[in-house]
Amino acid sequence: MAAPTQAELLELFPELAIHPTAVLDGALATAGRQCSEEAWGASHFDGVAYLAAHLITLRVRQVGASVNQRTADPSGEGYASTYYGQQYRALLATLPSIGFVV
Repeated sequence: MAAPTQAELLELFPELAIHPTAVLDGALATAGRQCSEEAWGASHFDGVAYLAAHLITLRVRQVGASVNQRTADPSGEGYASTYYGQQYRALLATLPSIGFVV
């Protein structure tokens, strides 16, 4: 299954539509490189979508903090700091252990 397009990402997570298309495309490209289709199999689409949404959310928080705007206080660190990251980790945990490093 192919990685999600920008339109498919926004269909899953319409709340991300407020972000510039370049940010969405960049996150999708990064997530696509980090989620091997071979390793993820049937979960590839979902893994890329959740990782991209997580990356977008973290970017927005960091940019807001850098311009001294009030940002949401994350509930954890790393992937646990966003809902999307938590879902990505849950999907990752379902993959068979075949010796690859994430």
